[in-house]
Amino acid sequence: MKMSVFHKGIVAAIMATGVMVGTAAHAGGGVYVSGKVSATTFDHTINRNTGGFAGLPVPDSSGVTTADSTDFSGGLALGYKHSFAENQYFIGAEGFYNFENGSSRNINGVLVTDIDLNASYGGRILAGVNATDKLSIYAHGGLTVLDFDVRNSYTFAPPVTTASEREATFSFGFGAGYAITDHIGVFIEYTQTTDAEFGGIPEVAGGTNRVNPNDVSLSAFSIGAKYSF
Repeated sequence: MKMSVFHKGIVAAIMATGVMVGTAAHAGGGVYVSGKVSATTFDHTINRNTGGFAGLPVPDSSGVTTADSTDFSGGLALGYKHSFAENQYFIGAEGFYNFENGSSRNINGVLVTDIDLNASYGGRILAGVNATDKLSIYAHGGLTVLDFDVRNSYTFAPPVTTASEREATFSFGFGAGYAITDHIGVFIEYTQTTDAEFGGIPEVAGGTNRVNPNDVSLSAFSIGAKYSF
């Protein structure tokens, strides 16, 4: 799993902010920190059109191909929850960072595209109902940035080309939480992103410099724990 200085800075900021606001919010501000483990499915689709080009040493083909894989990931979040209408409903806001470990290999004709998902991070809004004193049910939606590396190669021989991408997409889902004590709770959650489109790496084999439309998305089922200050 790769982690740049930029990513380490985000995690450090989340943790430091949690320490600073926790003391201020202890009197009832609704601040919390959480951690989770997720089974994340990462999807990659490529739409390749060779245009009948025959300048390669082996037969080639066009079309749309999709690849997916499921891996485990972990995440941290810092959020704020506010209940209203006599504690019956609540809204909240959250910033999150997930350490991803997803990868996929998509073979389209002679083109082989490998993608390694390094991280996903962003912010979201939560809204729900406190079904009982202990149980809450909610929906969430927000913006997620997918950070990943792309590697193009060919089935017959080199060359190999690489690139790093960050693409923003919308995310949405639902979840449920259960309060074990006034401060400690557990939750389960489902998250889905919309497709994030990117141009990919220009193909160098045969000198075409062709750029193929690509899109990636992820879905995750998570379990986690939360500490409210």
